[in-house]
Amino acid sequence: MNSSGDVPAPYTLRDYALLADGERGALVGPRGDIVWMCAPAWDSDAVFAALIGGPGWYTVTPAEPFVHGGYYEQGGLIWRSRGITTGGIVECREALAVPGDPHRVTVLRRVMAVDGDARVGVRLYPAAGFGRRPLSEPRRDEEGRWTGRAGELYVRFTGAPGAEPAGPDHPGLHAELRLAAGTHHDLVLELSDRPLPAPEPADRLWRATGTGWAARVPDLRGALGVRDARHAYAVLSGMSGPGGGTVAAATTSLPERAEEGRNYDYRYVWIRDQAYIGQSAAATGPYELLDGSLRFVTERLIEHGPGLAPAYTATGGPVPDQRTLDLPGYPGGFDVVGNRVNRQFQLDVFGESLLLIAAGVRHDRIGAEAWRAALIAAFSR
Repeated sequence: MNSSGDVPAPYTLRDYALLADGERGALVGPRGDIVWMCAPAWDSDAVFAALIGGPGWYTVTPAEPFVHGGYYEQGGLIWRSRGITTGGIVECREALAVPGDPHRVTVLRRVMAVDGDARVGVRLYPAAGFGRRPLSEPRRDEEGRWTGRAGELYVRFTGAPGAEPAGPDHPGLHAELRLAAGTHHDLVLELSDRPLPAPEPADRLWRATGTGWAARVPDLRGALGVRDARHAYAVLSGMSGPGGGTVAAATTSLPERAEEGRNYDYRYVWIRDQAYIGQSAAATGPYELLDGSLRFVTERLIEHGPGLAPAYTATGGPVPDQRTLDLPGYPGGFDVVGNRVNRQFQLDVFGESLLLIAAGVRHDRIGAEAWRAALIAAFSR
């Protein structure tokens, strides 16, 4: 990312970190650039779409030349972007606030001058509707908070009172932060499809987020590779909504193989995958992910019976039809949202559902509704 406001260049997919709160996810690149996030929900239009060549990104980047790195804090999806500059070390602690709100996403970024003074550039260019609706008329209130609208989304940005509106090519805000060695500075971005409530202090949001992840991710001491197992559990938890459904991905249009035409929208819950997740949780415990999987699949079976679809939105709704966005796409891919799976029938989902319910039976996690769903699955053909 440079000071001209050019769209952040893409990186290899493995170089991005995932932030998630159960309601939506964001991808952070190695130069501190959030280049993908849908709001308010997993399958909403993206407000940061630079990953697939669209407008919309949010960067927090050392202003000096630096070598990038990063790591997850154990037991959650709190990421630390790390830049080693010619003058010291800068970190940015990053998370989506937990617990997630279905109408409001809160992006927490805490910049820390770990070693030496730090100078950091901030570029915020929200653009709802996959880039069609950029930030309009940002205003700074008496407390130094910026507010505005991006399409139907309400925007509030706290922590950069000295920011300035950017140029017409990429409407948004840009700022430079200067931190003394050993200090930190908080940035809080809120996006909502409803009028925003009163702001909360960053310290309180960080405490709630740390406490929330500690409660969600078990120690898994009996697993092989405890650290990896806990991180896998955190990813699944972060991608699972209150209804129990776990989306297959936070993103769309990323190629399985470059130029092979296999670019799909995976921001939905596949019944097959949900059954596998529940069975995995049954094998290890604790059983929150198993309970969520059972709840989601049971409700879909009872609602749709023999017409059970292969996939649903995270709230149990139908997957929308596939369409293109007129964006360049990630290199080797192209720009599609929606999925033609909504027109398919896949017989195996009934067998996978029965295996999931059987796992619930073994751990005494099912009730009358699940037994009813099992009968529906067993006699559907």
